Amino acid sequence: MANFIDRLSEKVEEKKSALMKTLRPDADVHERPLAELVRQHWHRLPPLDASERRPAFAVDGSRAVRHLVNGAYLFVAQALIIGERANVALEDTRVDIEILPGIVPTPFIERYAELMMHHLEISLASQHAAEMPMASVIFLDGALYGQLPQLYPFREMPPDIPNLDLPQKTLDEYLRLFAHCAARNLTLISIAKTSRQATHTRVWWQNKYGEDLPKEKEIADSECLYRWTENAAGFSTPILFGKRAFEQQPEAVVFGHVQDLPAIASFFVRLDDFDDVLRVDVPATCLGRSETMRDIETNAEILLDQPADLERVTNLLALLKADYGGPDVYNALLYSVDRQVRLRQDTMDQVYLTLIQSVLGLSGELRLDRSERRFH
Repeated sequence: MANFIDRLSEKVEEKKSALMKTLRPDADVHERPLAELVRQHWHRLPPLDASERRPAFAVDGSRAVRHLVNGAYLFVAQALIIGERANVALEDTRVDIEILPGIVPTPFIERYAELMMHHLEISLASQHAAEMPMASVIFLDGALYGQLPQLYPFREMPPDIPNLDLPQKTLDEYLRLFAHCAARNLTLISIAKTSRQATHTRVWWQNKYGEDLPKEKEIADSECLYRWTENAAGFSTPILFGKRAFEQQPEAVVFGHVQDLPAIASFFVRLDDFDDVLRVDVPATCLGRSETMRDIETNAEILLDQPADLERVTNLLALLKADYGGPDVYNALLYSVDRQVRLRQDTMDQVYLTLIQSVLGLSGELRLDRSERRFH
């Protein structure tokens, strides 16, 4: 029987120095200015009163793509909202399905599947935001400011592909959701479990040195915080983002629709020592700020200059701490909704495929292609 363990051990030893590059806490000479900057923008958690309980809701989704034996793609997406309203548990679901021909370009497939799921999530959130109690909290999964610029139209696709208006439909739901949040004093909190971009570090660098962070010094935000915050509970200096993420084509097309929305405040938080860092995005109104996307031009704005900023950030941190369940449960509601909505492989392949075949009335089996059958 093939034995790969010894070979792997040898290769790890051979590449040890290179493999440790993104993991070690010490900084190379060219990394030290950035490491010092990260430490300056990392703050210990203030005392938090996590006893306040407000009506809270969480929304998440899941999706699956399967390759069929005829070359077509089968998409299934589902979304779930859970929470409690007037001491009554809320649970509502959405599901969608499409089959696209095999001639559809591969890069289109992943974006289409993601938008199917994303549209279901935001439509659930916007619908229930109109009905949930005033001053409720809505938790979303993902980086809010990172998702909005991706709602540009599909390009160069055959007109008979269904749901080509998914980006616009999703954007419309976002606009409704933000309107409900403003009218009903809802706190919208988007939580991402990692960040592979150098978004915050670029802003901190620009603010201190008055120039762009050199490309050769760029390191993902999550890596910086993993290496240079000593695994201590705390939070990073919040940043107000506006036009910055929409400056490239085709993202620029979206800006005309969102420029009057609140700017997005973003920061990272570690709610307990040695836990993972989370990225938190909220509309600026949740921190008592009135700036819109249009107001914040290319250079984002760093907060915490005023005592009121720290007080509002502390209130937001208290909401996050109130739903914190430890390293395995970073947010109780999002953890619960994720476990229920996650589309598992056996459910998709053993239940959903059979159901779809039955409802469609197919005489033969709805078969996955040979490569899919090997792994599923």
